Amino acid sequence: MSPRPAPTRGDDTARRFLDAAAQLIDAMFVSSVDDRPPRLRSLDFPAALEWLRIEDVVRLTDGVSRKAFHNRWETKDAFIRDAVIHTILYRDQPDADPTRTDQRTFADAARLAQGTLSRITALLADDLLNTLLQHPRSFLLMHVGPVLAQHPDLHDAILDRLHETRRPWYEGYGYLLTTLGMRLRPGWTIERVGMAITAMLDGFLLRTRVHPAEMQALRWENASLFADTITAFSLGVVDTGSGLSARAALDATR
Repeated sequence: MSPRPAPTRGDDTARRFLDAAAQLIDAMFVSSVDDRPPRLRSLDFPAALEWLRIEDVVRLTDGVSRKAFHNRWETKDAFIRDAVIHTILYRDQPDADPTRTDQRTFADAARLAQGTLSRITALLADDLLNTLLQHPRSFLLMHVGPVLAQHPDLHDAILDRLHETRRPWYEGYGYLLTTLGMRLRPGWTIERVGMAITAMLDGFLLRTRVHPAEMQALRWENASLFADTITAFSLGVVDTGSGLSARAALDATR
């Protein structure tokens, strides 16, 4: 009788474990609980923060008992929900919140750039990206974002926060356009511009972590790839007097 093969991480049994893990990973990112396979609907999510242990939380509070914790939260999931909101809102260090701004930020950028739109854009873009990269929790939203559709109450709380923080940015964009005597192309609004920039920023935050050396190498003339991308985007949405939409302007270059 030949000896039984030694177990490996690539054998049939290992693949069954890995297949099961893939099912769980897929189930974490579906758009609603109803989209999970029936046998997975009883699992607790968001599993994205499953690594956070109550024991560690209690130990870091220096003397507060585990009983005191459970007097406030009956389940770990309830605590995780409150912890996510508390962290995203910067309730522990409100002065450190990098997403807050006001009109002075844009006025200072305009002054430092001496009114040149490209320099203003580069200054604001690089400053924002660098500031967010200095705060680890800038990555929290992309960590839990894909599972928010399964947790409407948490989703609503985070949306309220995002609406609150982006309003001053929208006002700042409007201030720059007015100050520089510019307007947006037909079809574009401050809200559309703001959402597009936010979406690009999310992508650059992730890619800067994934490709740090490449992102550094792609800098050009003292501006990051993000700053140059926002510059190119601005060229497409700022009306130079033609009155053409961005699509019409692109077609006119043929």
